[in-house]
Amino acid sequence: MAETPESGEIDLDDRALRRHLITISDYVRSVAAPVTRDLSRREADALLRSYLEPECFPEAVRRLSVRHLLVLVGGEETGKRLGAMALLSRMSLADGDAITVLSPARTAAELLSRTEYEPGRAYLLHDWIAESTDTLELVNLARKLAELGSYLVITRNGTPSQAVEVEQPWSAPDPGELFDLCLRTYDVRAVRTPEELARARDLALVLPTPAEVVSLATRLARGEEAAGEEVAAWFDTKPPPHEVREAAALAFLHRAAEPVFERQCARLERICQTHEKRGPQPAGAHHPLLGSHEGRVRFLAPHHRGQVLAELVGRYGFWLWQPLREWVRSLPLEGLEESVRASEGVAALAAYSLGEVREEFLEVWARGVAPLAAANALSYMCADDTLAPEALRLALAWADEPGDPRAAAAAVALGGGLAVRYPADAVRHLRRLASCDGPAATVARGSLALLLRQAGKRDDASARTLIALAATTATGP
Repeated sequence: MAETPESGEIDLDDRALRRHLITISDYVRSVAAPVTRDLSRREADALLRSYLEPECFPEAVRRLSVRHLLVLVGGEETGKRLGAMALLSRMSLADGDAITVLSPARTAAELLSRTEYEPGRAYLLHDWIAESTDTLELVNLARKLAELGSYLVITRNGTPSQAVEVEQPWSAPDPGELFDLCLRTYDVRAVRTPEELARARDLALVLPTPAEVVSLATRLARGEEAAGEEVAAWFDTKPPPHEVREAAALAFLHRAAEPVFERQCARLERICQTHEKRGPQPAGAHHPLLGSHEGRVRFLAPHHRGQVLAELVGRYGFWLWQPLREWVRSLPLEGLEESVRASEGVAALAAYSLGEVREEFLEVWARGVAPLAAANALSYMCADDTLAPEALRLALAWADEPGDPRAAAAAVALGGGLAVRYPADAVRHLRRLASCDGPAATVARGSLALLLRQAGKRDDASARTLIALAATTATGP
């Protein structure tokens, strides 16, 4: 077992640790762009290619054109971000080439008094984590934007508040109509039989989010099968508990070396024996979802991991999750590879059970002896557009008080995936933490130095942005 640092201690001078942190940041950078940036009209048009306006859209267009500020309020993953882009594309703008995307951490006061707006421009703030229901501030912001002839659409999860003057309830479009639009847009009918399309449409009707409907149609257009059906079918057979646990273990140790996976599966079984007071389970036959490639265990198809996690969350309760939680929480104590794999798995689980992840894993790790695992999980969450704002929300809450034991984990995440997605917020809060005393300050200084050192080795827009931000923050007020 690897030596584990004391609570709150993270040694950024360790070469192996730095290498893992750099690898995670590079991964996030390879799959996701900075959130806070200018979104070109070409990018927006591409995203809106298969957009279907919900019933509330015409009223939202009218209200935005009059108020210049609109806060779209609704459930998670109901298409608010694309809805905001579509609304802004309907406005008359002096400069219609780009949408400036603002940080979701900006408060209403900062949006009103500390944000520079250019005349005739479009602005978007998605998944507002510093949400405010202060009617006066929001109304004054609307007046300011109207004077400039600019427009801002904000989205937040939840239900409408007393700030009804600038809020618009939002709902998802009809999934069947959205699927039909995608078929026409992607010309799927030319490559699929009517029977295949009918089965796929039935599946689309029960998918929980518009994004999943679009993803289903995209896979059909590419000649791929509807993802996840084979996973659900396997769970329908009511497989024996040890096979379920093996699939669960791989969800948190995906691509682990074979010896590591075998050792950790055996440890999970021992934990289960303690909980259930039973003997060892027999070794099963070849697992239908698991395989091996170049000495590493993985799911046979990339989408199986998410589908397995979804099925585990939806089908199983205490008997599986109680020992599984104990096992996952202890993985960071087993070694650096186990720690990184577990962090990635917990981030994947967040897409299906965010509250569980926050309370049972991230908070426990960040407050205890695995702050690095908590930080890495936040970084991995940044690879997902829906989870990235939640990762930022958690990191900023942990970093709010430098003496909080969770602040060290926040400092690592702010120098990792969060710096990729929210560079200005990351640099500003790293500077603030670094100026204080205590373990978190030391980690923040090391994290900022590593972040800037790696940026200096790259010649791209994001690297130049980070370096410029660091210089501005260091010399600013």
